[in-house]
Amino acid sequence: MPATRPKILDRAPLSITFFVVLALVVLSQLYGALVLGPASALDLGADPGTSELVQSLFGVAYAIGFLVWGPAVDRYGATRCFLIGLTVLLAATVFVACAPSMSWLLGGRIVQGAAAASFAPSVFAYFGARLPTAVRLIAVTVLTSSFLAAAVLAQVLAQLVVLAGSWRWFFILSAITLTLGLVLAMRGLRPTPGSAETGQNATRILAGLLGRLRIVLLLIATLAILGPFIALYAALGHTGHYPDSELLMLRLSALPALIWAGAASPWLTRIRPSTRMITAFTGAALASTLLVITGHSVLGAGFGMLLLATCVSVLAPATIQTLTGMSPEHYGSVTALYTFALFLGASLAALPIPVLATLAQVSTTGLVQVTALIAIPIFLLALTFTIFGSRTPQQPQ
Repeated sequence: MPATRPKILDRAPLSITFFVVLALVVLSQLYGALVLGPASALDLGADPGTSELVQSLFGVAYAIGFLVWGPAVDRYGATRCFLIGLTVLLAATVFVACAPSMSWLLGGRIVQGAAAASFAPSVFAYFGARLPTAVRLIAVTVLTSSFLAAAVLAQVLAQLVVLAGSWRWFFILSAITLTLGLVLAMRGLRPTPGSAETGQNATRILAGLLGRLRIVLLLIATLAILGPFIALYAALGHTGHYPDSELLMLRLSALPALIWAGAASPWLTRIRPSTRMITAFTGAALASTLLVITGHSVLGAGFGMLLLATCVSVLAPATIQTLTGMSPEHYGSVTALYTFALFLGASLAALPIPVLATLAQVSTTGLVQVTALIAIPIFLLALTFTIFGSRTPQQPQ
């Protein structure tokens, strides 16, 4: 029997690198809007209040999309869903880059978000099907770290693009990269099998997972992983206190922590996931407390965001490892619920910032401190849910 012809991305390091680079582009479509929203509203002559919708509409469509793509991955296979989603995302990104008005831009953002939701469930399932267990844990941690790194890099790139020219170039550059990624994926990825039986019972599977108390508690905690983190970034941009150079450095301040998480993944995976979650949520509450105290200065805000990013970079992979371990036979559906909760929190976090900005006019930096103050009880509540979710006996099926 002739040997199977090797594919371009058959080797694990190449496959992981490919997905990490593409993850930065896909997730940048969400986080870049924190900067691009105001620029696009100004350019298109729209109400400044609609700028928040450029981020939130994408994010909500992105979060809801996971509930569709997760079961689809289980039924049709990771590779097929990945290619379909990437194709639609590419088309929507080109449309957004050419949008003639804010209403067309917002419509394109909704399609972008729904298509981008195919990425995480497909890639996590592809790793589950194609990588050995030891390599898979490292790959999931590195990929999740790239999701978080996109929160920093996207804002930096978007700010540079806006300073250099039109906000449209952000989406044009994204479309070019997505095109290259699609071509490489079509040539380099192997097909992965799906299960017709699983797909036909998608609603029952999701309902069954949501009927398990441990999973529900951890999903509630998941809402707090990215939510306060993104809200604080939005607050930094809304203060109007920092010049462009300082704001650029503040946005970059969290990047070392996110890079560290990927590099330290072989060591981190040796620690029990629930232990990592409890420790990191505690650390996030302490980092927020530090921001309340020192957030009035550039140095204090930068150091506080660095500590918070360190905790977030530990939380995200630990949570998905815990959740998928509870129901490994439904990897795609569990991942869908996790990513739904993760990015729903991230998508809604920036919406209250304009209101808080009005309430925090006592000082030019008060917005960061008020946001951090709100983040403290959110992290402590998430810590409580994590502790109970880790200790509550498994519910009967």
